Amino acid sequence: MSLIKENPSFSVLISVYKKVNSKYLDEALDSIENQTVKPSEIVLVEDGPISNSLKEVILKHQEKFGKNFKDIVSPKNQGLGVALRLGTKYISTDWVARMDSDDISVPDRFEKQLNLIKHNPNLAVIGGQVTEFIGDKKNQIGYRRVPTSNELIKQFLKWRSPFNHPTVMINKKVLDEVGGYIPYGNLEDYYLWSRIIVDGYDVANIKNQIVFMRVDDGLYSRRGKCSNIKYVYKLRKFLFKKGIISFNEQIMGDLIMTINIIMPSGLRKIIYQRVLHK
Repeated sequence: MSLIKENPSFSVLISVYKKVNSKYLDEALDSIENQTVKPSEIVLVEDGPISNSLKEVILKHQEKFGKNFKDIVSPKNQGLGVALRLGTKYISTDWVARMDSDDISVPDRFEKQLNLIKHNPNLAVIGGQVTEFIGDKKNQIGYRRVPTSNELIKQFLKWRSPFNHPTVMINKKVLDEVGGYIPYGNLEDYYLWSRIIVDGYDVANIKNQIVFMRVDDGLYSRRGKCSNIKYVYKLRKFLFKKGIISFNEQIMGDLIMTINIIMPSGLRKIIYQRVLHK
């Protein structure tokens, strides 16, 4: 396998909507612009009308980053999957780095990920670990560990999403080949990883914590949205048909995820903080 000497070009894709705190967006964009290896462009999608304070933050960073800060305006709020699909159309680089509008990347996040890409040119997706926090990033409440190797990621996929979405870098050509982001309830990222892995592409997570992920009680409520259950069943049926899971694993997973959705939000919060994201 040949080693790539130069860093491949990459963009950061980020979506923002009206409920995002402008201070959090400012911190997120600062963490992108202060990287040891900076992106070629930032593509930000306004998912529907946003506040004046958010507009001011965007204008501030457009002036700071320069002409390669692309602000894409969607007149109607349609959700993350649609927003990311729209933003992908404006990506002009080899790789797409995801970032949420209220998270904070560590200063050498992209440098670490690009180093692995240079040594493994066949990778399609590379993510990393996250530390969860509330309010200030010093107030850390959890750590979501995901497997690092291709084989362990494939096994993890059977039960849970094997990537922390705000940490990933995705090969743009592969993203296009598998159909890109598709609206899928709250599972647009899980469905994307499933299609990439099913198609046989190599994937990885680095062992390092590379993003501070902001959480609140709303996170645990959103994981219990009843409207998601049809997407859960649909996704697991897809994994069964593609040979990723057995029939017994499909039934077991359907049961576990149904219980997760219908359980009280308070209990879900305890399980995530004390067991899954400890």
